Amino acid sequence: MTPAEYQALTSPRLSHPARSLYLLHLRHQARGDCTPPLDYPSLGKALAVQKDGDYQYRVTPLKLTALLDELQAAGLLSPQEKPHSQHYHGATFMLPLKRLAGLSPLPPRQFAMHPEWRPDPQLDQLARLCGLLDSHFDEAELGEFIAYWLGRPEAFANQHQWTLKFVRQLKSQRSIRRPPAVAAAATTGYQPPPARTETGPSKRAREMMEEARRLGGGAHGEHDEEDA
Repeated sequence: MTPAEYQALTSPRLSHPARSLYLLHLRHQARGDCTPPLDYPSLGKALAVQKDGDYQYRVTPLKLTALLDELQAAGLLSPQEKPHSQHYHGATFMLPLKRLAGLSPLPPRQFAMHPEWRPDPQLDQLARLCGLLDSHFDEAELGEFIAYWLGRPEAFANQHQWTLKFVRQLKSQRSIRRPPAVAAAATTGYQPPPARTETGPSKRAREMMEEARRLGGGAHGEHDEEDA
């Protein structure tokens, strides 16, 4: 089933009998992208629900035509030729959403981790989207990842999700091993000049020395006057 088919089939405007008719009968019996000529009695019998010999649900030809109209309105069916104006018995239909180019199938079913697991071939592209430029890994890193999830058998994921988990583990390990970056301010940008270091006496010391010289000079002057 393609994503386009899934989106159309999950539309709330589509009835459950119409979904069953498409999935269990028309698509299942299609040859490539084309249905065989529709047989109303066979389709009506296939959709009928019986219990204890009684019909719990039956599809009349009128109801079957209405279901086919639903599928056409949803874009799931397209008549190959102009059908009868009252019914589609004997008509053939194309399944246009089944053959849309460029659409890949839906993601595979989820599974638990196993010893033979390997990441998706698109690992490198996914790693770049996650900010991991170097997606190379060794067997030790892969083995560590597998061993971790083998110990958690309750965890289920599809192939894409497991690969994404592996990328995140690689990114986390690389960030731990990376040496701490040198602060940018230490190498670039404005750096204030270092404070000047005073090598001589401090200002207070110079003032005290000057005061001592002044007092010393005054004392020498008094001794000279006494000698005279």
